[in-house]
Amino acid sequence: MNTRIMLGIAAVAGLLSVADGAATPAAVPAFGSHANGLTEGQKVERLIAYLRSLDGAVFIRNGSEHSNTEAADHLQTKWEKHRDEVHTAVEFIEELASASGLTGEDYTIRFQDGTVRTTRDVLLEELKRLEQQP
Repeated sequence: MNTRIMLGIAAVAGLLSVADGAATPAAVPAFGSHANGLTEGQKVERLIAYLRSLDGAVFIRNGSEHSNTEAADHLQTKWEKHRDEVHTAVEFIEELASASGLTGEDYTIRFQDGTVRTTRDVLLEELKRLEQQP
């Protein structure tokens, strides 16, 4: 492949910075890390720990109610089984933690005050909070 084309592809991918015709390596964080220093795997572990901390919340999966501990254990098992296929915390939320793989039905959480939200929305909100921490 032509060197110019290769440099252009690398620049578009964010691997190189091209200024005044000179290509230099771009500042790219280590794979899986974020500006706050957490790897994607650490973010997933923190999301699971967050669910585990929701005492009194009821997790509804395929029509059955589960405790916060049961829900966290279920997602931990799914994470361990699929961690080689899921590379980001968002992928974890979207592909493993939002809906049943068997029925496609959304997982939901009923909080102590009676509010019901999808697990997807709750985890995306918590992920945003995690990523904004210094």
